[in-house]
Amino acid sequence: MSIIICLVHSSCKKAFNAHLTTTAANFLAVDGPIISGDSTFITLSRTTSLSDTTQKKVELKATVSVEDDQAKLYPLQELGKGQYALGVTNFSSVRKYRLDIKTSDGKIYQSDFVPMKVTPPVDSLYFKQNSDATVSFYTNTHDPTGNTRYYRWDYKETWSYVALATAFFEFKNSQIVPLLTYSADDHSVCFRTDLSNQIFVGSSANLAQDVILNQELGGLASGTEKTGHVYVMQLRQYALTPDGFNYYQNLKLNTEQLGSIFDAQPTSLNGNIHCISSPSDIVIGFVSASTVTVKQMNLHQNDLPIKTPDAYGTLQTPWMTGYNSYYFAPPDLGMCPTLSLSTQTATGYAGFPAAALATFSNPNILMGGAVAFIQADAPGPNSIEPFRSQGIGYTYYYLPKACIDCRLKGGSSTRPAYFPYPGY
Repeated sequence: MSIIICLVHSSCKKAFNAHLTTTAANFLAVDGPIISGDSTFITLSRTTSLSDTTQKKVELKATVSVEDDQAKLYPLQELGKGQYALGVTNFSSVRKYRLDIKTSDGKIYQSDFVPMKVTPPVDSLYFKQNSDATVSFYTNTHDPTGNTRYYRWDYKETWSYVALATAFFEFKNSQIVPLLTYSADDHSVCFRTDLSNQIFVGSSANLAQDVILNQELGGLASGTEKTGHVYVMQLRQYALTPDGFNYYQNLKLNTEQLGSIFDAQPTSLNGNIHCISSPSDIVIGFVSASTVTVKQMNLHQNDLPIKTPDAYGTLQTPWMTGYNSYYFAPPDLGMCPTLSLSTQTATGYAGFPAAALATFSNPNILMGGAVAFIQADAPGPNSIEPFRSQGIGYTYYYLPKACIDCRLKGGSSTRPAYFPYPGY
């Protein structure tokens, strides 16, 4: 009983000092496969101690090359932020390859020679609904030759989101002119891109046929920005050697499936990269070599069986009628007050008074040197010729910049080449 009392009584508590070790730090970490038929990207960084507040310590000014088993070198170029790249290269499937690295401190690293694996195509990419709030993605693949057996996947996801209001006009060179959809000045639709941060591996080694079915990938949750407009997943599939599969499988266990002291404890990661000039140095990473196959899936928000973000909520504006896209509230702006400016109507269009045009010098409304407008009270809902009919006045509604320019939420209004037009 006395033991129980001591455990719960505050006077029995003692300060705990973890004595975090700083020895397991500053090891070179190598990330990225050698790719045939596409670009190769290798990222170099340094491990840090638990007490280090640095998020990521990148390795700069290294010399990196791919070397084949006939001593032919393919040098990579440094891109910055620890990333090194080799342009599209078609490596031979009958040769073996390794990575050579010389760091700025003069140390030399090499990976083991590995065969150039040929990756079969991705058969399908699809999703299943888990609940009212989530969906998960899955893939199927197979190799009729039976030569793959070990697979790895990652993916790039890109999604579009929209500003609260779409602009049909802009104030440019002291004139109100039509704003062309998807032009350089159109910032009503923006795009974000992210990379998968999980490890996905699969094996058919214990199966009669080299087939992978229902391999689970990531997923989407309801009410997030990714589900609000158009979502694109680009799945990449790689063939692995048995050693490569074991490495990534152990890495997955160590990083994703540990929850308590009663769970499986971390497994040692035996990579295939070594410090030649200082053999006792630890190196983190595994270099594989293969072709890569890609499968893309495009999903409009109407394709998803989960709840998308609420459209407009309680916000009411004069231009709201007929506008049915989803949006996310602008940053630091709970409401978007609607301001208006009208043409003169006595004898037809005579231009806006100079004092009215001066309104648009307000920095809150400027959009990269142009002002965006919402049109209303015009002959048609999407009219782009407001100055031709005499005797008719036009009212233009305009909003603060944060309500019209989607870039203020951090995305880019430049549509990636692989991304479908948002209204596909």
